[in-house]
Amino acid sequence: MDGGRRDALRAAAIRWAVLVVGLVALLAGLGYAMPGWAVAHGAGDPGVFTVTREAVDCGRCAVEGTFAPDDPARPALTGANVMGHLSADRLGEHSRAVGYQGAVYPPGGDGAWQRGAALAGGGLAALLLWLWLVLRRRRPAPDA
Repeated sequence: MDGGRRDALRAAAIRWAVLVVGLVALLAGLGYAMPGWAVAHGAGDPGVFTVTREAVDCGRCAVEGTFAPDDPARPALTGANVMGHLSADRLGEHSRAVGYQGAVYPPGGDGAWQRGAALAGGGLAALLLWLWLVLRRRRPAPDA
């Protein structure tokens, strides 16, 4: 394979990688930011989260537990993941929390929407980079 073809394949691979990373980051960020925004603005059911499985030797790992809403008419969540940092992280500990769309958030959302928005912003920046790479590739080279 000659050098020109190899360079063209490498450039195409980079463009595809930037596109995929940008789309994944944008969609994941929006998926995290939207419920975080809702919780930060009062959505969800307040209640108590109880740790049933703690993260061992992992400072940033999520714990699992059971969420019991204050309103007994609302369903409890078992095996719920925490989206943020609760004060309860050891087996059997309890903490006030908010249940929303099958996940548990600290009261007020703990900045989940800001982290999601930052991830989505990074995805958008990657997509703009991809667009620039595509447009730059199509522009004819200036005469030397």
